[in-house]
Amino acid sequence: MDKGNYAIAYWDNGNEEHFKIFCIENHQTLLRIARRIVNDQQIAEEIVQDVYLEVWNKRSHFHQNKGKLSSWVNQITRNRAIDRIKKEQRNFKETVVEDHHLIDKEHYIQEDCGNKDMVIGALQSLKTEQREVLKLIYIDGYSQAEVASKKKIPLGTVKSRVRLGMKKLKETIDLSLIELV
Repeated sequence: MDKGNYAIAYWDNGNEEHFKIFCIENHQTLLRIARRIVNDQQIAEEIVQDVYLEVWNKRSHFHQNKGKLSSWVNQITRNRAIDRIKKEQRNFKETVVEDHHLIDKEHYIQEDCGNKDMVIGALQSLKTEQREVLKLIYIDGYSQAEVASKKKIPLGTVKSRVRLGMKKLKETIDLSLIELV
């Protein structure tokens, strides 16, 4: 039995000291795996703590004849990190959809905002395809992937139009603000 799998024999007996040693020895490796996926130190730390709890609670699910303990724990870490990313994306999308429904579009169309003319003018300065893509994303609430599918254009083209359109809007609006001051 190799050194990594040796620890699990003690865990089966509920020996927490050996588990703590295993956690200390593998902490940096698990942290690197999680951080590489989520790209956030604090979230990676949370994931590693969750992994320790899951590994301890599911220690009876590990079978030495199926592989190495480190591979099993590393895979649990990867899965937890990926699940966290998916959860964050799902929460973000739900928030955007909820916020989108809270906006009273008529209120914004009818109410005269101080910079309304400036924004309308800036939008009119864009190429038609940039204006359409920005409208679908920022007003209608579609994702870039959904816009690509809806308009039957590559996702890269959508991203380019958004980037160029936003750059042009920023330049136009900034210039207008400078003239007003």
